[in-house]
Amino acid sequence: MQAIWLMLLLVVNIALGNSDIDALLELKKGIKNDPFGLVLNSWDSKSLDSDQCPQNWYGILCSEGNVLSITLDNAGLVGEFNFLAISTLTMLHNLSLVNNNFSGSMLHISPMKSLKYLDLSLNKLTGSLPPSFVELSSLVYLNLSSNEFSGTIPNVFHKLDQLMYLDFHGNSFSGDIMDIFYQMGSVLHVDLSNNRFSGTLDLGLGDVSFLSSIQHLNVSHNSLVGELFAHDGMPYLDNLEIFDATNNQLVGRIPSFTFVVSLRILRLACNQLTGSLPEALLKESSMVLSELDLSQNKLEGFIGSITSMTLRKLNISSNKLSGPIPLKVGHCAIIDLSNNVLSGNMSRIKYWGNYVEVIQLSTNFLSGTLPNETTQFLRIHQKKERTSKQDATTSDIVQESTSPSNRRNLESLPPSQSDDTGNINPTLMKAKDPELVKNEEGTSSPMSILSASNPSPSTSHQFENPSSLKVSSPDKLVGDLHLFDGSLMLTAEELSCAPAEVIGRSCHGTLYKATLESGHVLAVKWLREGITKGKKELAREIKKLGTIKHPSLVSLLGCYLGPKEHERLIISNYMNAYSLDIYLHEADKRNLHPLSVDERLRVAVEVARCLLYLHTEKAIPHGNLKSTNILIETPNRNVLLTDYSLHRILTAAGTSEQILNAGALGYRPPEFARSTKPCPSLKSDVYAFGVVLLELLSGRKSGEIVSGISGVVELTEWVRFLAEQGRSNQCFEKSLVENHNGEGPFMILENMLKVALRCILPASERPDMKTVFDDLSTIRES
Repeated sequence: MQAIWLMLLLVVNIALGNSDIDALLELKKGIKNDPFGLVLNSWDSKSLDSDQCPQNWYGILCSEGNVLSITLDNAGLVGEFNFLAISTLTMLHNLSLVNNNFSGSMLHISPMKSLKYLDLSLNKLTGSLPPSFVELSSLVYLNLSSNEFSGTIPNVFHKLDQLMYLDFHGNSFSGDIMDIFYQMGSVLHVDLSNNRFSGTLDLGLGDVSFLSSIQHLNVSHNSLVGELFAHDGMPYLDNLEIFDATNNQLVGRIPSFTFVVSLRILRLACNQLTGSLPEALLKESSMVLSELDLSQNKLEGFIGSITSMTLRKLNISSNKLSGPIPLKVGHCAIIDLSNNVLSGNMSRIKYWGNYVEVIQLSTNFLSGTLPNETTQFLRIHQKKERTSKQDATTSDIVQESTSPSNRRNLESLPPSQSDDTGNINPTLMKAKDPELVKNEEGTSSPMSILSASNPSPSTSHQFENPSSLKVSSPDKLVGDLHLFDGSLMLTAEELSCAPAEVIGRSCHGTLYKATLESGHVLAVKWLREGITKGKKELAREIKKLGTIKHPSLVSLLGCYLGPKEHERLIISNYMNAYSLDIYLHEADKRNLHPLSVDERLRVAVEVARCLLYLHTEKAIPHGNLKSTNILIETPNRNVLLTDYSLHRILTAAGTSEQILNAGALGYRPPEFARSTKPCPSLKSDVYAFGVVLLELLSGRKSGEIVSGISGVVELTEWVRFLAEQGRSNQCFEKSLVENHNGEGPFMILENMLKVALRCILPASERPDMKTVFDDLSTIRES
């Protein structure tokens, strides 16, 4: 084999000459269509530097005549990629062709020992993996996902001892999956999902170094059979954080996962697993587990009390679980118990606490209603109907998630009227008949409960009828109503009688859209109990915040302070606008015109201008800046900030919770992790603003896990990594690159990225808001 490769390389060298430029020009010949002219118009043999490096060749990084990197991501290129042509690039360490239309096979990929990063994902490459892959001995990152590869995997990975990231998902690879794991060394991320792999999943037989290093393992949507870890019991997966074996043919009991202390996400849905629920995963001792999906199996037995403080999402629907619903659910936010044989009275839900956002109980044998005194579910709407299960009463509760993306048909969704994630909740269900929901509002309980009959989250839909979200207003208000705007004429009685509609829930509380008899529409935030300061101090701080006025702020109009701690409301105008989060991630679904490069720059400048006002004129940080707290009005695209400086009204515990929430979403500055009592600051605002800039540029969510590379998980780390590799152009959203005219938009994006990278520097090196605003204004004026 080695002799054959030497002969091929000799032929290539004779045909192409010895220069890296010749290799690139040969590669160029295979490109049949370049819709944006990125390669065909810039790869010119006459455009060379003095050291024989390409000058302004798109996607090429070169030093002293040696091509180091080829990055052609999202360029829309069509043609057959000539792997043999680049065989002479002896210093090439990066080859990235993400999201093009390249065809051909990898049969002639050469033994490029310098290559560390190979990403061919989202193309139309075919054929099998060649044995010559074993010669790519320096590979750290390998992504062949979403192509048309097939065949078995040759014995190549045992020599790729530096490999950390492997993604083959979305192909037609086949063979015994354990043949791959036997070869693995100290890899961190393995995704083999959506292929045709077979065999058993017996990791106890794999390499010890693989077991101790693996963090992310996805083998879902294959044809795996047998029991999980049958040979030697549960292996010691010391660092495993995510394990997904959904949609296979696994049988037997679910292992305890007792010693997998880092496990955050466990998905074993759509298999044939039997036995009882693994109680250890539902207990406080489950360590850091946050998501557990065991749906669509054959599990039996009772559901014990759930005491885990970390579990947020639990789906055990479509099994054969029986007995009453659990008395406790810990800190779960999303619970799906539908399509089982649960029985008893659903009043036990009153003990579940106020963490729950979505509940699915449909297609069971439950009876009863929620007691009137239950107050933790004030955001729910109820109806009851008969089902086909032996004509038993099915009660299904869906507490409407408050994310903007869950309310597709509401006309205005300010981020102050949203939750803390901005994410679509996949378990929300659509009622079978929205008219039934409308006709049965307000029945049986002061709190509203929406019942849906769709039993499985895998077929879930969004609500189609906004009226189904209507809820009762709070009970009669008997406390003190303070108004800061003389133009607002309102009494506590009028406020308590106003029809209210839940439109959001955040770490601060629940947000209502309240319509007064006069037609004035308000946003009323009911603050969570236990997070605000004492009544007198709270009133003083809210009044101070009410004096802050700026054209880009949704200012506070007033507050209501009742005799009890949970009776505290803050009032502002309801804005007919979508959040920046919606514009970036759901514009197509909402029929919104996407933000252009110039519009994104304008948003950045206006947000910076408002923050500069808060910092310099009021000497106060916003404290909770994120894309869901930035509004863009239509049609004039005015930019507004909401939820400003609410840390001033919170207890230390409430402030800590707000900061933890910001951390989970990717907005918390690194210095807060080292502080015992972190508090929002001007510097932390600058960091959060830098993250918002990165969202504007990349179109990605701030806390999204965007890479499996060691140490690169969040948006900020991903961008830093690409910038350090000289591949910063990969940070930009595809549509911004495709729709550009000339170099102007590219320059704007590049300059905005430079500002963003400075904003996320360590606190001591981070610029102030004045510098950031000036830099962005200069970009806009140039």
